[in-house]
Amino acid sequence: MEVLTRVSTWLRLRLAEARARAVAEADRGEIVEKVIIVAAAAAIAIAAMAAIALAVDIKVGGIEL
Repeated sequence: MEVLTRVSTWLRLRLAEARARAVAEADRGEIVEKVIIVAAAAAIAIAAMAAIALAVDIKVGGIEL
């Protein structure tokens, strides 16, 4: 009976460790996903700023003094 208790306890500890690792890896995955989304938003913002700067340069270039 003692052996069965030890095996049961060992299995519970292994399952708890596996769950803890799964939670930690899931959190890490969410962070990576957020970083990718933020980087994509930043790239879109930079492209929009470049387009606005180009439009302003074209307008300024067309002004005759």
